[in-house]
Formats: sequence, structure tokens, C-alpha cells
Amino acid sequence: MPTTVHAFGAREAGQPLAPVTLERRDVGPHDVRIDILYCGICHSDMNFVDGSFGPLPVSPLVPGHEIVGRVTETGSAVTRHQVGDLVGIGCMASSCRECENCRAGQEQYCLNGHTLVFGSPDPAEPGAHTQGGYSEAIVAPEDFVVRIPDGLDPAAAAPLLCAGIT
Repeated sequence: MPTTVHAFGAREAGQPLAPVTLERRDVGPHDVRIDILYCGICHSDMNFVDGSFGPLPVSPLVPGHEIVGRVTETGSAVTRHQVGDLVGIGCMASSCRECENCRAGQEQYCLNGHTLVFGSPDPAEPGAHTQGGYSEAIVAPEDFVVRIPDGLDPAAAAPLLCAGIT
């Protein structure tokens, strides 16, 4: 059963973020549910919200792509993460994983279109859009979740998950 979480999102471009609630999908066989501890604030997130990238792809739009949190649930086929692991998610949340580019480890160039962590059509939930890390929790495929090393401050790790940092 989907979980309702509190979040901050924009209902229309150019408006400030405001409290919203959204439904997070059930954990599928290859998914993890993460309770979000920290989420960085990237200029790109604000470009979406202020309309610099055009109209919002969905309303409300919950931004945030520098996510750090703890795994609270794993799908039956998950092998990379366990409940309690400190993990992070960057700007991508999925890809087809079948095209030539995905098989070569270059999911960002997915020939069928990669899925951003917010504002993209959600392949796991037809008709829905992904929603980002300015929320209490998120569900994501294990392939797009990375372990945060022990000893690394989780708050400091969040901005490292931005593609711009590279």
C-alpha cells in the first residue's frame, strides 16, 4: 500500500515551495525505501521551481536530487543494500537498463530516456511522475542508490551527489 509523506513542493512555476503531501509507491522487488535525513539545495532544483526550465512537468513538483538517508525497507530481490544502510541518490532514479548505453554503464545516455529523481514520468508507476528529496521518504531502484561510506558526515555527503560536483 502506498505511503503518504510530507514534503515541500511547488504548485506552479515561480511560486515558493510550500508544504504538500504525496504518495510514495510500494517497494517493488528491486527497490529500497529510504527515510530521508538530508537533501542538498542545488541551483538546478530552483531553476525547475522558478520556471527557468519551462513549466512544471507536474504539480506539485517536489525537487531535491542530493538525497542521503537510511534504508528502511528492501524489495525481495535487493542484493546491494540492507535495512539500516546509509545511502544516497543523485539526479537519476532509473533507466531502461537494456539499451546499448545502459548495458555499457552509461545510463545517463539511455537511448530510451533516463528517469530523473524528480519531474520525470515514473516507469514504475505509469501515469505518475517522480518526486524528489525535499520529502520524508523515497522509493527507488537499488541500481540508482549508492552506499555512503562510514565516517562520512551524511549532511556533508548530500551535495556530493549532485552531477555538477563532478
